[in-house]
Parts: sequence; structure tokens; C-alpha cells
Amino acid sequence: MSDNWNRDSWKSRPRDNFRDNKRHQSRDKDSRRWSSGRGSSWGLDPIEKENDPVEFKKDFYNENEEIAKMTPEEVKFFRLQSKMTVEGDNVPKPIRNFTDIEVFNKKVLEEFGKKGYQEPTPIQAQGWPMALKGRDMVGIAQTGSGKTISFVLPGIIHAKNQIPLRKNDGPIVLILAPTRELCLQILQEALPYTKIFNIKAVAVHGGVSADNQKKAILDGVEFLVATPGRLIDLHESGFCPLNRVSFLVLDEADRMLDMGFEPQLRKIIPLTNKNRQTLMWSATWPREVYNLASSYFKNYIQVNIGDKELNCNKDILQKVLVVDAYNKKKMLFEEIKKNENEKIIIFVNMKRTADELERILWEERKKCSAIHSDKTQAMRDRIIADFRSGYCPILIATDVAARGLDVKDVKLVINFDFPNNTEDYVHRIGRTGRGGEKGVAVTFFTSADSGNAGDLCKILKRGEQEIPNELNEFLYQRNNYRKAPVNKYRRW
Repeated sequence: MSDNWNRDSWKSRPRDNFRDNKRHQSRDKDSRRWSSGRGSSWGLDPIEKENDPVEFKKDFYNENEEIAKMTPEEVKFFRLQSKMTVEGDNVPKPIRNFTDIEVFNKKVLEEFGKKGYQEPTPIQAQGWPMALKGRDMVGIAQTGSGKTISFVLPGIIHAKNQIPLRKNDGPIVLILAPTRELCLQILQEALPYTKIFNIKAVAVHGGVSADNQKKAILDGVEFLVATPGRLIDLHESGFCPLNRVSFLVLDEADRMLDMGFEPQLRKIIPLTNKNRQTLMWSATWPREVYNLASSYFKNYIQVNIGDKELNCNKDILQKVLVVDAYNKKKMLFEEIKKNENEKIIIFVNMKRTADELERILWEERKKCSAIHSDKTQAMRDRIIADFRSGYCPILIATDVAARGLDVKDVKLVINFDFPNNTEDYVHRIGRTGRGGEKGVAVTFFTSADSGNAGDLCKILKRGEQEIPNELNEFLYQRNNYRKAPVNKYRRW
């Protein structure tokens, strides 16, 4: 913890959060009152008629000599080493080095160097040629695999090589993401490269007034990252035409469908250019995601890193502790004590649990912040900034922060509550062990979670992790219960 401890600051912190929350809520109400209707408080006029579509290019990939010389056996060996499988017709060969992509100029390569990137990750090695070739594609890869930059850079290259935006044109590149946190994360990752290519990029999402977002789009934006709900609001109010979209990305498609966004996606996709290039990125490949791809993709190609089953990053050491519910707080303090000076994320299922743990930890002089959907966007931004900087090294979060939260040096994730499904478990623990770093995930598992014992055991087994005897016991008991014979002669 910080040496500059201030007794008054830790006592007043939750009260300050409450006061800030009320102030921001009041401000949000004012903005809604003044920006209701088709117009805006800033006197912005909506676009009455969309421009006619324009011709566009999709193929920006030329295979260099080194890659062209790769034999089928070499390609097969590279994919096998990278635990990669591909599906579809005429899938481009994977690259080996950043310099194999000709459209990545010197400044892009310098940016890679600044970030410490030494060679493409498997999803980048195969995903970049597929995306730059102009093909519809699906990428299945786990959190922390480098997938964001796999579609961000091809999108920027695509936007740069199109006819310049006209007045009242909407975006050329549209990236849809399930949460505002993920939108902001994608934008943050894109900005160094949009600056290199002089492309304007904006994120639109709920939780803040739409006025700035409307103005940004009317001023002209080539690269737009959006949550489905806010995008539909902007489109229907006349501020975001979509017929210029020729590069569409659905990021974390499985999560968007889990959150019930399928109707919004099926509303948005037909509004874009019918000849667009469409890319889908997902951690898993359930039937719902397959059906969505089958509905809107044309002759798509697919790359899978690992397999399509739910897997965890093997750089994460997973520890499952089978505990009694009343013991969880005590064990939480023990885990925090073992990792006193590290960044820690604690995941809970309910907002009130997050607030309760925040209060208890501050009482024990542990600097922490709780983040959940009741916090305004301004508060959430401040909380994440404090966590990122290390000012508040403990973040308590509901699943609103499980996706899109990319903070370096998170050494420990604690599942105080086991999530409702193992998909969320994988995404939660994926906040550590990123970019080749090692991480630890500790999960408290109670008898109330026993319904997930089987799926959790499968994930641990595939990740070559230790399975506690108590977890196997839960599984054994459930299987025996299911097999128990029914007494057909009983009287009730």
C-alpha cells in the first residue's frame, strides 16, 4: 500500500463516490432533458437524406517473396506449431514477421517497437493476411491473444485507401462491441495507428450525453467503435448514416449474443453497404454465433487459435478453492495479504456485494474502488485511471468490467463469486496473464456453484491445471444423484 497514508482519505472515499455519483447523475439528467428529440441542444441538424453509395476497394494484401516460397508442408507445420486451424477456400498463408505486410509502413513498425512487439502473435500472423485480402472472416481466439490489433490495423488501412468522406457521410469502418469499456479499449489501441494514417476515430456508447458523439460524426469520422444500442439511437435520430460502412467488425460476438444484442445486430448489419467486408471475432463458437455468421457472411474463411472449446490462457495459474460461503471474506483478506503490492481485480456477481467489499476493504485500510453499472461513465473512467496508475491497486468489479478492461501488470484475479457460467469465468480470469506475462487466478467455489463443477473441471483439465479433490467430489455427487433409480412404487 502507499506510504503516504491519509486516515481521512480512506474514511471518506466511499462517501465521495456517493456524492460524485449524485452529481454526475444530475448532470446526465440535464443533458437528457436538453438533447431529447431529433435535434440537439447544440443546434445540430440531423442528416435528412443519406448520400448515394460509393465504389470501394477491399484487397490490400500482396504476398511477398518469402511467404510465396513457403511450401504447403511449411505452412502446415507453422500452423501446427501455432495451434492454429483454418477453414474455407483459398485461405492466405500466414506471415512470419511484421515486415511481411507491405502496407505496414515504417511508422507502424516503429510503433510496434515502442510497444515491445517482437513478432506477430498466431492470430495476427494468420488474421492480418485474411483481413487485408478483403475476405469475410471469422477469428476464434482467447482473450489476450492480440486479436484487437488483428482487425484494427486492417480497418485503418481499408479506411485510408477509400474515396475521402463527403459531407453527411457516415463512417467507413464500423466496429461493434458489447460494452462501453471495450469500445474505449479498442479506440485506445487504435489511436496510435489512426494518427499515423491521419484517420479520425471516435467511440460512441451509452453512459454519457450523445451531443459530443453527434457532433463528431457530423464533422466526419472514418473509424467508428460503437455499442449496438447507442449506434441505433444515433442512426434513428439522423446523426449516423451507415450506408458508407464497407468494413464491419463484430468483436466479442459470443458476448454480444449472450447479452441479448442479436436483434440489434440484425437491425444494424443490413443498414451497411451490401458489398461490405465483414469480420467476426469471438472467444467461442456456439451455434448462435455460427448462425449469425451464416446469415450475413459471404464465402467466409475462418481461423481458430487453439480449439473451438472454451479454453484459458496457459500463462494463467488457476487455483480453485472450495470454501464455505461464510469463509469467503476471511480468505479474500488472506489472498490480498499474499499479494500486498500487486494490482488485483476482485470479481463479484452483484453490485451490492461490490459496494460492501469496497467498504470493508477501506475499513481495513486497503485502497480499492468498486466499478459496476450504477456508476456514471465519468466515475468509471476515474476508477479505471486510478487502478491503471496504481493509486488504487485493488479493483472490485461486476461483469460490466470483465470485457474490454486491458490493464498491464494485473498479477491476480480473484473470483469472490463464481460467475453464472464458465464463459464469464474464462473472460474474467483473462484480465491477467496478458501479452505473454504470467498471472494467477484464484476462485472461491461453494456448494451453491456445484452446477458448474463439470464445466469448470473440463476447463482446468484442458489448461493442464490442478483439479481439487473437493471439486471432483462435487462432480461425483451430482453424477450419482442423476443416476439414482426412481422408485416407481412410491406413493407420492
